[in-house]
Amino acid sequence: MADINKLTELCAQVRRDIVRMVFNVQSGHPGGSLGCTEFFVALYGNVLKHSAKPFRMEGRNQDLFFLSNGHISPVWYSVLARSGYFPVSELNTFRKINSRLQGHPATHEGLPGVRVASGSLGQGMSVAIGAALSKRLNDDRRWVFCLTGDGELEEGQCWEA
Repeated sequence: MADINKLTELCAQVRRDIVRMVFNVQSGHPGGSLGCTEFFVALYGNVLKHSAKPFRMEGRNQDLFFLSNGHISPVWYSVLARSGYFPVSELNTFRKINSRLQGHPATHEGLPGVRVASGSLGQGMSVAIGAALSKRLNDDRRWVFCLTGDGELEEGQCWEA
């Protein structure tokens, strides 16, 4: 189990990262990111069985996380960087031209830790359930986690998943 004091310090650092990223480009959604800080820090710091290096897209024998409400990407980017997926200095490129850290995470940017593009409301839940079913069929006993936003629960696709 992770040290609660270290997790608390990490929460404070992640919040500073979020505010800095959003302020520097005067664009983004700080509220949702700030509100999910403890969730991400606890998940990546104490719950999720994951490996930053080497990052494997298929995620065999690893727990998986899918972010469905992609507009809260600043918190995820910060936690990924502070978990060793990419250099913390890259957070300074958030939402800038040619940056891998765009407003909504996407796989074509090649950012370690990101397995699917997010932003289209309602799709993350379906992807996560598909990944969980795949793990079951392949006798992979690892967990699949998905974070969705309140607005996307209005989408029919979530309820069909």
